Amino acid sequence: MTPAADARAQRWSRYLADLRAWAALPQPLVTEGTLVRVTGLVLEAAGLRVPVGAVCDVRVPGGAPVAAEVVGFHGDRAYLMATGELHGLASGARVVPREVPPVPPAFGEPTHPWRRSEDRGLHLPMGDGLLGRVVDPLGQPLDRAGVIAGTRDEPMVRRPINAMDRDPIRQPLDTGVRAINALLTVGRGQRIGLFAGTGVGKSVLLGMMARYTAADVIVVGLIGERGREVKEFIEDILEAQGRARSVVVAAPADCPPLLRLQGASYASAVPSTSATAAAMCCC
Repeated sequence: MTPAADARAQRWSRYLADLRAWAALPQPLVTEGTLVRVTGLVLEAAGLRVPVGAVCDVRVPGGAPVAAEVVGFHGDRAYLMATGELHGLASGARVVPREVPPVPPAFGEPTHPWRRSEDRGLHLPMGDGLLGRVVDPLGQPLDRAGVIAGTRDEPMVRRPINAMDRDPIRQPLDTGVRAINALLTVGRGQRIGLFAGTGVGKSVLLGMMARYTAADVIVVGLIGERGREVKEFIEDILEAQGRARSVVVAAPADCPPLLRLQGASYASAVPSTSATAAAMCCC
């Protein structure tokens, strides 16, 4: 057997062993809970046994389900925070954990020996189908341009990257703004903050950078903005040239606090699925 054939046979053997180990993993039974208390933004459910970070649907007969995330527990009571409106919820509503998507081993890729609790967390659409679209913190389209296609659901919580696998910041990033390139040079992979008062041009500067930055994809997170300013930014500041290669995640000020926080996390997670991307958040 040649060395190449021997290496290929070893890869297949490891892959089959990973599949057998994955198929032998015990699957816990899914238990439903009952809503017993609502205090402010915190929901209390009895009989629910899921880990912190799990996503559940609070279902009321005749109404749309309300998504909620488990943030803590005490005894047999679980505490959740809803990402939607609480109007219409009543005592006795069913709290149903969302199904955990199966993650089988991939051929040729290392398999981690431990099961991530993040797999029970929120999964949102990511991929090339988001390009040129405006979505809310749940990945639902806001631009009335039809259903988003060409995406896949990815977990919002990721494994931390090994510090030795991170690339150093050595190449400058052309922002398209000469004053920034000359006086405040930005490096690829660098994080910068822009802080200023009201009405001095933060959104205009972000729009300029979104249109002219040397990046394949621009991700803009509009978090806590007034509702009318979201449309003004997209149509008047970002314009068609910048929007064509941008993903806009909008969580206006009228969204619940947890949803605004989720919008910022979503905007930060989207660039990890693109080759060369720049993320900008306007709060």
